Amino acid sequence: MQHLAGRSLRRAALAIALLAGGAVQADDIVTNVNLGGDVPGVLSGGFGVTHLESGAFEDRIHLSPTSGSWFVDSSIITVGLQPATNLDFTAADINGYAMTLTAPGIFEYGSLIGQGPITGPLVLTVHGNVQGIGGVASASYGGTVNISPIPEPSTGAMLLAGMGLVAYISRRRRN
Repeated sequence: MQHLAGRSLRRAALAIALLAGGAVQADDIVTNVNLGGDVPGVLSGGFGVTHLESGAFEDRIHLSPTSGSWFVDSSIITVGLQPATNLDFTAADINGYAMTLTAPGIFEYGSLIGQGPITGPLVLTVHGNVQGIGGVASASYGGTVNISPIPEPSTGAMLLAGMGLVAYISRRRRN
């Protein structure tokens, strides 16, 4: 009899551990965002992510095409008015360059402004926590990414040479 009680107790402990483990880890999301735009060399894209499980998460958003070096601007935002829709950011970065985040609350925002050069491929990684109710949630966030290429050194050299030539010609005309 004691043997059966011990076995039942172990099964109950295992069931509780499995339930608690599921509530701690939310659904990690990996997605791709294709950047595009009409201005040559400048690319932009938007994205949205929805979490349906409560707990901690780590999302990876792969941005393409992004080979080369870039100046990067990015933002993320979330609004959660109820426990089942609240999502808190704990960290976010693009290739290790940390975004500035507001404090956890109903409205949260993160940004990365004018960071560069960042060499691609570019990956936005967002860490956070979804509160939810009983392991179930419907919390989301969205964001944008804007990138522009970093000019090659030869382009800068040509620009400086051209400015020097213009200065030489204007000085010569004055004399």
